Amino acid sequence: MSTVCPFTFSELSLRLCVLRVIYADYTDAAGNRTIRAESFSSRTAANFMKKPLTTTPKYASLPRRFAAMFYDSLLLVAVLIFATVPVIIVTHGEATNSGNPFVGTWLFMVSFLFFAWFWTHGGQTLGMHAWKIRLQRDSERAITLWQALLRFMTGLPAWIVLFLGIFLCGSIAENHLPEALQKLRTLPWTVLIAPGVLWLIIDHWPNSWRDRFTQTQVIDIRTEKDSAKTPK
Repeated sequence: MSTVCPFTFSELSLRLCVLRVIYADYTDAAGNRTIRAESFSSRTAANFMKKPLTTTPKYASLPRRFAAMFYDSLLLVAVLIFATVPVIIVTHGEATNSGNPFVGTWLFMVSFLFFAWFWTHGGQTLGMHAWKIRLQRDSERAITLWQALLRFMTGLPAWIVLFLGIFLCGSIAENHLPEALQKLRTLPWTVLIAPGVLWLIIDHWPNSWRDRFTQTQVIDIRTEKDSAKTPK
């Protein structure tokens, strides 16, 4: 039996030409995809190289923090003295009891607003401005009112322990303390004050637990080119 070819020579040539064209188009498309991939990789690498490297902030040192706190404490005392004027007006000049809850709450609010206003408006109290340090968020922006409240409240225990130790060292504490605390007055004054001082050091150590808990940081701005730059 003779085998019959299903295609003529001309038809076979035409089909080969079509296959050659399809193969050429596929090769060009693959080559273009390779070029585009290489171009994309080059642009990505270039953008990565141009991306500025993040630098670790320079945290404010402990002596500068304490110097600013001492400066601010003097200002706060002056503010609290003026804050007692409305109390004197309400009581018509009569002295209030030492445990009056309304007076204590009022002075507490004044103290918080004193720090919160400065912290949320530029991140610097007058003492911090004098010593070139600034309180800010981790994103280099001004802290929120909620963060200011957290930072204020977490700092209170150390001050309470310190002032309690100072109060125990004074003679006025003899008639204003319960019997359980009266026994502590027999201890040396260094032992009474040391816990509060150590607690303050731990709280204000650069990048301490208090900074991480409130997601804030106190940085040294002396190295900034523009010292007037403030977080927005």
